[in-house]
Amino acid sequence: MKYFISTGEHSGDMHGATLVREIKKLDPEAEFRGMGGPLMAGEGVRVLFDPTRHSTIGFWEAIKHLLRFRRLLSVYTRVLKEYRPDVFIWLDFGGFNLLLAERAKRLSIPVACLFSPSAWAYGKKRAVRMAECVSHLAAVFPFEADFYRRFGLKVTYIGHPLLDRVKTAVSREKWRRAQGIDDGEKVVVLMPGSRQQEIRNLLPVMLAAAEKLQAEHKEVKFYLPLASTVEKTQLNSFLTGFSGRINVVDNNVYPLLAAADLGVLSSGTATLEAAISGLPVVVVYRISRPSAFVYRRLRNKESRGREVSIALPNLIAGQKILPELLQNDLTPDNLTDKMKELLKENARAAIKAEYEKIRKQLGPPGVMERAARVVTAEAQIAHK
Repeated sequence: MKYFISTGEHSGDMHGATLVREIKKLDPEAEFRGMGGPLMAGEGVRVLFDPTRHSTIGFWEAIKHLLRFRRLLSVYTRVLKEYRPDVFIWLDFGGFNLLLAERAKRLSIPVACLFSPSAWAYGKKRAVRMAECVSHLAAVFPFEADFYRRFGLKVTYIGHPLLDRVKTAVSREKWRRAQGIDDGEKVVVLMPGSRQQEIRNLLPVMLAAAEKLQAEHKEVKFYLPLASTVEKTQLNSFLTGFSGRINVVDNNVYPLLAAADLGVLSSGTATLEAAISGLPVVVVYRISRPSAFVYRRLRNKESRGREVSIALPNLIAGQKILPELLQNDLTPDNLTDKMKELLKENARAAIKAEYEKIRKQLGPPGVMERAARVVTAEAQIAHK
């Protein structure tokens, strides 16, 4: 059978590659085309365009790429007409993929969606549109499944694929010994995100706070993983004026997350990776003022006036178990204070206890195998 798979994010590329492998186990003759990154290409997907190095977040930022994606929408609509896949697989990248899914629906191509848009935050109109074009939604969170079922979508709760992915063969003790870390020293990991826009917005604040904390606490060591979408020369331009000590390491983050004492992480997939690893973190984020204004206008009426929460562990828990510093609240002083709080053992222990509850909500192992069954079932229906 033929599959068209579309994502625009590094995390989507990562999960897409795993999904392709699982689909091939069920359908050895599977043929793939679509939009994605190098990981999907490595699994045999004929990638027609790779947007993963140029992805943005925020409404205003996305407008800058509007013309490019309007052209891509036309190109991929033509590909769908000519290629006639048995199913269109929508992975993340909701703004673009919703439009493309609507085109697929008009061509009578079934749509399987994984990592749906956050309609519970942005409003019900998007959920209504999805109900009209999505054949089957594979939900990664229980609250996501419950929300979309109310709009008549066919939903299967599969759990979150990070549950299977976040593993390390290196123990905490072995990793710390290899790094020469003494028992009394603390390891703090800084992860400003995988997008260039996030690096520019978040890394300078992280470094300024790290400098302040290190001046007071000599026992703290900072580690900065290098995301595959970020060039080392780009990081060096920020580190040039940094007077503290920081260790830049490769993107094999799971041993680091398991061995660290604290993290400062950009909101996104990494916060859930940290929760699964048991690492307490301060969640940070900042987008442009126009984008923040649009977001506030689009929030559900039910959530307006409430405190904003964006970190995945907080959304899953239904309460703010991790501190979040967003927009104007994200300053070096505020971040330094939050790090000091979470370096206290009792504060970290309380967060780890909440993490245990979160892990139970992520479903049993074998998540992407279940996702592959959802996708191939929809493809088989169309193929008959």
